[in-house]
Amino acid sequence: MQPPKLDFIDSLRGLASLYVVFFHLSLITKPEAVPPSWLAPFIGTGGSGVMLFFVVSAFTLCLSMESRAVSESAPITNFYLRRFFRIAPLFYFWMIIYYFRDIWYYHDVHPFSEVAPSLFFYLNIIPGQEEGYVWASWTIGAEMLFYAAFPVIFAYSRNIGMAFGLVLIALALRIPWHGFVLRFITDPAQNPAHYYDYSIIFNLGVFLFGIVVYHLYKLIDPAKTSRFGAGQMLLAVFVAGMMWECYDTPSDDRTINVAIQTVIYSALLLGLAITPAKLFVNRVTRFYGKISYSVYLSHATTVFFMSPIFGWVYQQTIYKTLAFAVSVGLAMAVITPLSYLTYRYIEAPGNDLGRHLIRRMAAPKLA
Repeated sequence: MQPPKLDFIDSLRGLASLYVVFFHLSLITKPEAVPPSWLAPFIGTGGSGVMLFFVVSAFTLCLSMESRAVSESAPITNFYLRRFFRIAPLFYFWMIIYYFRDIWYYHDVHPFSEVAPSLFFYLNIIPGQEEGYVWASWTIGAEMLFYAAFPVIFAYSRNIGMAFGLVLIALALRIPWHGFVLRFITDPAQNPAHYYDYSIIFNLGVFLFGIVVYHLYKLIDPAKTSRFGAGQMLLAVFVAGMMWECYDTPSDDRTINVAIQTVIYSALLLGLAITPAKLFVNRVTRFYGKISYSVYLSHATTVFFMSPIFGWVYQQTIYKTLAFAVSVGLAMAVITPLSYLTYRYIEAPGNDLGRHLIRRMAAPKLA
């Protein structure tokens, strides 16, 4: 049995991918495509879109696992096959692109010791290589480790109390993990503080909170709660929380900021589950949600090589708002068709291959 199709989930993925693109547009371009001062705090928080990805990822894994557990003879094996063919084909494609890009542009040949962690998805556990050589791929390393443990995690988070208990355990694990990283990773080149922030141990609580949100979602009757304006209330919490996070700078501590971002993005998810407001759930956001993985992997090097174009745009006007808007438009004009092509000819066939293998494996049992 296929899990139910929820439009708001696609829209959340699309919003997360677009937010990360806008963030990197002003971060990795040379010269920088600087947003106007009134928008800079919002754009500068765009890296938090990854937290939304993590929450949505755990939520959808629960939805899929629970619906398929009763209809498939080997749900765990099938889960790993789906995850691998969902992630690997497109990621391997971009590994090849980046490998030859770095030879051509940086005159740098990546040894197998740098390729292997990405190839076998253990980059997140290697200090100094947690980001991989495919830009922004640290999230892939964290996601794949979470996927590896998810069947066990799901078995021990069957209700909201168990799930929340796991969140607290994950938060507690950060304390000894932080001490371990600072004590035993002493090479400055490995940047222990950076490794800690990007590690699966630090981010595990975000994933696990997505499971809490899933159990909250199961307790909700959208028809009843929408009559009381619960959806609008949660969306208001999200909007107010984002304004506070972006413009009031509640803390310089990453731990606190990640916790705030996790909560407000969870409010957004539940709010849209009850009231799928068209401002967030519409044809555009659903489309970008469909190609969000392709957008995520294609955008970084694309905007980097478009830097001269953005520089020219900024030279033509003194109005940063206009220059940034034009730059965003130009960036999306390239990223969108490129991402759709990689989705259509690499990502989607990879998913189809995974489904085909699952059917082939199930055929003898059915016979």
